[in-house]
Amino acid sequence: MKFKNTPNHCLNVEGKEYWISRSATVLGLLMVALEDQVYVPLGLRGEDMPDETDKWGLPGGYVDYDETVGEALVREVWEELGLNLLALQVTHSLKGSLEQPYYVFSEPIRRQNITLRFPVLFLLAPGFDLPDLRPQVSHGEVKEARWFPLETALKMNLAFNHQDALQHCLDHYYNCSCPSMLRDRTA
Repeated sequence: MKFKNTPNHCLNVEGKEYWISRSATVLGLLMVALEDQVYVPLGLRGEDMPDETDKWGLPGGYVDYDETVGEALVREVWEELGLNLLALQVTHSLKGSLEQPYYVFSEPIRRQNITLRFPVLFLLAPGFDLPDLRPQVSHGEVKEARWFPLETALKMNLAFNHQDALQHCLDHYYNCSCPSMLRDRTA
């Protein structure tokens, strides 16, 4: 896939990293319903990442210059998981939005001030399997990508407390407190 963004860049000054960016990130609360199960794709953060290395996490990252937040979401999911959200949207039903976040999390921690959370739930059509995950970034950024049952992901200690972000999305966007209720609503 080709993107029109201008990447952010990092300056190292006296041993400290300073990112020149828009200070906003996108977080894809990506779930896929397949038959009677809901799955979440997670990436294992590599050794080149400045925080939370060797922890599983949801796809996300900084909004680059020259792109909308929706374009940033599509790009980050492609880079970190190798999933083409636009192509999935053509063949499968989407509950959520690739353009509009449902929640703006504004807590200036680490390197960003604002995180835009996107609800993305694909209902796979009968006869389809979970899509292959093939990160497009270096092994140092994402070591591995794997599908996890949503119930499992919610119990994991994910990078940046992403398990809490998933639960928040279930509670406040999909209005259900547990994965089985989400499955019932998608049937």
